[in-house]
Amino acid sequence: MKKSSCAFLAACILAGTLISCGSDTGTPAVTDAAGGEGTTGAVTEAAVKPYIEAEDNGGKEIFLQGFQVYYAPAVFAAEENGDAYNDVIYQRIAKTEEYLNIDIIFDDSITHKDVAKTAQNNVASGDDAIQLMMSHDMRCNGSLVSENLCYDIASIESVDLSRDYWKFHTYEKLTVNGHVYLTKPMFIIPSVGCLTFNKQMVADYDMEEPYNAVKNGTWTLDLLREMAKMATKDANGDGTMDENDIYGYATQGDWDLNAFIYASDLVVTDLDESGRIVLSMDTPRTVELFEAMHEFLNQSGDAFVGKGMSMKDGRVLFRQSSTKNLDSLRDCEVEYGIVPYPKLDEAQEGYYGYDISAFIHIPSSVRDPELVGKTLEMLNFYSREMVMPTYYDIQLNSKSVRDEESIEMLDLIFEGIVCDAGRTYFGTDNSSMQNLVYSISKHVYGKKTVDFASFYAKNVKGAEKCIELFYRTVDGNE
Repeated sequence: MKKSSCAFLAACILAGTLISCGSDTGTPAVTDAAGGEGTTGAVTEAAVKPYIEAEDNGGKEIFLQGFQVYYAPAVFAAEENGDAYNDVIYQRIAKTEEYLNIDIIFDDSITHKDVAKTAQNNVASGDDAIQLMMSHDMRCNGSLVSENLCYDIASIESVDLSRDYWKFHTYEKLTVNGHVYLTKPMFIIPSVGCLTFNKQMVADYDMEEPYNAVKNGTWTLDLLREMAKMATKDANGDGTMDENDIYGYATQGDWDLNAFIYASDLVVTDLDESGRIVLSMDTPRTVELFEAMHEFLNQSGDAFVGKGMSMKDGRVLFRQSSTKNLDSLRDCEVEYGIVPYPKLDEAQEGYYGYDISAFIHIPSSVRDPELVGKTLEMLNFYSREMVMPTYYDIQLNSKSVRDEESIEMLDLIFEGIVCDAGRTYFGTDNSSMQNLVYSISKHVYGKKTVDFASFYAKNVKGAEKCIELFYRTVDGNE
């Protein structure tokens, strides 16, 4: 192993017990794990056999092209260093290499802006230099597909997309003319929006327990706004609300605000009866969301938007975060909890969120797709058996998150992941589609307006034209 240039798993950990999968269908079985936080535990695999048979490929190289991004360490580790999470990432790669007798090479020397050009050059050269490639959540993916740069994963016999680690919801909505080009399997650790809350502030104000609200189905945007209003306070008494005061809600103000779209059981695009991407945002429910967010962000005075106001400061009741960023709170002295984004209303069926982690695809120039498919299968298999249980263990062994409810919340957050083809394929490559995807941060908050009708009218034609051109090119490639 070398580095060049540089239903989700509901089983988890409690009280030092590692819960792993007892069968290849995901049935939990309990095994022991030695080691504590910051150390390498002896991860004991349950008696589970992958459906892929071990084989000898003579040390053949499988080149995985990543890019410079904050979640790259969740994909590859060059060596063991005593950190539990790093070491299980290393072991996942090492076990896959041993099982198939291959050598996985990882490179993340390029940036996400270089992915499209790198993919184009790789396919054009025809030399099969790259076998697996990662791409940004919403940049250049449409070009990767329309320019015939991706191999149809669904056509590979060694790949079984029915396995739970392929996470059906992350590719079903991205299917193009029956083909699966991009996916976010369990090998790619998700980064899903969530909210952290200050437990002491909840107790001090005698508020409804957020965990109970989630379980009862009453955790809604209205409840978030009510609780935020109770907590907001001009702490220094200077008559001006700023970063030195106490807020009921704080957010960075970028993707995290726009995640309320998906949390409200809305998507920018959906698939029609023929499986084609169509705009789906022009609904009364979107108007309702715009109105609620306008009041909350621009009028209530209960929301802080911008950098700062960390949960660590102890001056915010609810702070928007992501499952990836929870790791930054491991040394947080404030007792905090984790909940999903709220529903728009109680009638909404579930809690939903968007995964902003990277996609992975197989270049269309690959010469041995079956071996690459087996590699992905094994990486996913060991992710389910080893990596995700360790991930849960680390998250739940921070200084402040040690409750069973956090397990349930993480499960809900991961189970509620949704996918939006418009965001994935055209999110930053078409200005009209980008405006729709970023409508809460750019329009509702950025322009301090709730006028959805005129906003949508300005962008609908450009977005529809983008989709039309995409299919015109894709259909011509068939």
